[in-house]
Amino acid sequence: MWAFRQGVCLLFFLVISLHAACSSIPAEINPPRVNLVNFALKEVTLFEQRYDVQLRIANPNDADLGIKGMRFVIELNDKEFANGMSGAKVTVPRFGAELINVDVFTGLGSMLNQLQDIGRSGVSKMRYRLRGTAFIESPSNWKLPFDEKGEIDFNAVSRSSEPSSAQP
Repeated sequence: MWAFRQGVCLLFFLVISLHAACSSIPAEINPPRVNLVNFALKEVTLFEQRYDVQLRIANPNDADLGIKGMRFVIELNDKEFANGMSGAKVTVPRFGAELINVDVFTGLGSMLNQLQDIGRSGVSKMRYRLRGTAFIESPSNWKLPFDEKGEIDFNAVSRSSEPSSAQP
């Protein structure tokens, strides 16, 4: 009989604990929007390239979002290109955005595949996809996935970098 009472008490304690834990997670929390802002080559070795990537993390929620790290993959033209992670802590204000810089790594094979595709097709546009997980510490501890897509138009980039010819 004593074992039965202990079992009932333990079950009651677990149910109460789970209820308390679930109530601390907001009912509706949206994942952050994570976009590429800048992508610069930092270091090249024979088998690996390192890039400095700047990301904009936007918070679509009505509460500050404390991020304690993230892990992600960058795809170019539907092929995995590079991966990165960051343990940087950042608090993104409600309905606001923050910029972070992260190191991203790619191997020789990934780089050669991309260069081969560009050379073969002479692309003027490149699709990218940034997908991963943000590790949230506030308002509670959990993971939020993100998945963003975009396009880089090399023609627009080259036009914006040309000096404008102003007539006197």
